[in-house]
Amino acid sequence: MAAKIPTASGISRLLAAAGHTRAVVKMRGGRSGFAVTSSVHEGIVTVRHCAMLGRSPSAEQYEQWHERYAKTIAAAGYATDIDDLGVIVTAKEG
Repeated sequence: MAAKIPTASGISRLLAAAGHTRAVVKMRGGRSGFAVTSSVHEGIVTVRHCAMLGRSPSAEQYEQWHERYAKTIAAAGYATDIDDLGVIVTAKEG
């Protein structure tokens, strides 16, 4: 069986379907939530929690959000690694 290669759009849909909130960035208003970006290297995606301006979540809160995102993504069969900036998603080996 071939490894599932993550894409930004696929991971975004996965998190939204699991009930996580997407970040919406606007000049006024907006919504805090996850943001997914692709790496310059194929098959690597990063998920971060984005808080709207005026809110100052603690490092512990960011860690909790990233842990929840990683748990959802890993349950779908991807490899995850949490670093200071968010969740790194790659194809699971084997």
